[in-house]
Amino acid sequence: MIFTFLFGLLAAANNWFPYPSFKKYVGDIKVLYREVGTLTLTSPDYQLVASKYEGQGVVQNVNDLVSPGPTLLTSFYDDSLEIRLIEEDGSVVNRWPVSYSAIWGDSDNIPPHERPRTDWDAIFNGVHLEPDGSVVFPLGGLVKIDRCAQVVWKIPRKFHHSIEKSPSGSYWVPGREYISEYSKHTPIRTPYELDTAVEVSSGGEILREIPILDLLWSNDMLATLFANNRNFDPNPVDDVIHLNDVEEIPTEFLSVFPMFAEGDLVASLRESNLLIVFSPETLEVKWFHTGPWIQQHDADWQADGTITVFDNRFDGTSTGIYFGGSNIISIDPQTNATKYLYGANTDEFFYTQAVGDHQILPNGNILITESMAGRVIEVSPKGQIVWEYINRYSDDKTIKISDAIRYSSDYLDVADWECE
Repeated sequence: MIFTFLFGLLAAANNWFPYPSFKKYVGDIKVLYREVGTLTLTSPDYQLVASKYEGQGVVQNVNDLVSPGPTLLTSFYDDSLEIRLIEEDGSVVNRWPVSYSAIWGDSDNIPPHERPRTDWDAIFNGVHLEPDGSVVFPLGGLVKIDRCAQVVWKIPRKFHHSIEKSPSGSYWVPGREYISEYSKHTPIRTPYELDTAVEVSSGGEILREIPILDLLWSNDMLATLFANNRNFDPNPVDDVIHLNDVEEIPTEFLSVFPMFAEGDLVASLRESNLLIVFSPETLEVKWFHTGPWIQQHDADWQADGTITVFDNRFDGTSTGIYFGGSNIISIDPQTNATKYLYGANTDEFFYTQAVGDHQILPNGNILITESMAGRVIEVSPKGQIVWEYINRYSDDKTIKISDAIRYSSDYLDVADWECE
């Protein structure tokens, strides 16, 4: 008995057999208990979070202060994942139901541990609406569907988190390669996940791919990767750097960013609390900055010469009680001066420990996706909430919202949304 106990301790400490199998089985049992409703298609448990706010649908709408135009949402509605376009009052313009199994079937385009068990525990981040009503989004692979939700093209490999259209009409999307055997980045041990910045043509062809770890190695930035003396054997489910956004500088903004050039990309690396700007041509990192954001998402170029970021400010809780909740922050890359745009004041509290999105609107308002609260708000420059939307499931549960994007009133070319 003593020998068995001691061997058990050593097996757990050194990840010896049978500890990995035992750990996996225990994890599977926990998942089964936590998500039995999702697995049996009786309740979308994986999509649900504890309700923090009152109301359902559009619960605030100060018409004269709202930036006009329809809002695109990605969430779970009724009995499926769905992309939904709504008007200011909440009325639905169009729906795009999304089914992972219908798109991919039994495809092995992503690693087994990342494949959803059912359509109800699939989730996706990032969506782009084209003027003709088609949408492009990463779900397992990269998918384009038309305005009637029929697949136009798809790329069967791992994409995730975001999609940003470039000035030339291509898309920049985070990709991921699962490294299971030989390590390409020693001393990092396998298995690990290698995040890449991928440029995809409007027709669904991969134009180029840039491994982000290669960037850090070639630009002598390993200190940012291993700043916390992290273990060289990362958890493959979580990944090494967690690239969650890549966006090309808009051509019309070049004059306010003199230190950057046409085609340069800003990227958000969550695990290092790091933003970088680099050239996809020369692979030179031209600027980088760590914090004050913590596990941030969604870095955006702005017309005033700043970069704004969604600061999740994750503190290990689902409530944000330790670090004060999430923020929207801007940084001037010429001076590294930062400014809190929303969330720093007590009466502006919001928090999402993961995901999250923001958009600076033409009238200066900010559209904020509080993903893990199932809530979207639009706030004025004075901090007033002028529009609010909640995707409620029950009295005590709301449904996660991955994205909310406002489009101008004249953006779409669609005259008739009717489909067979």
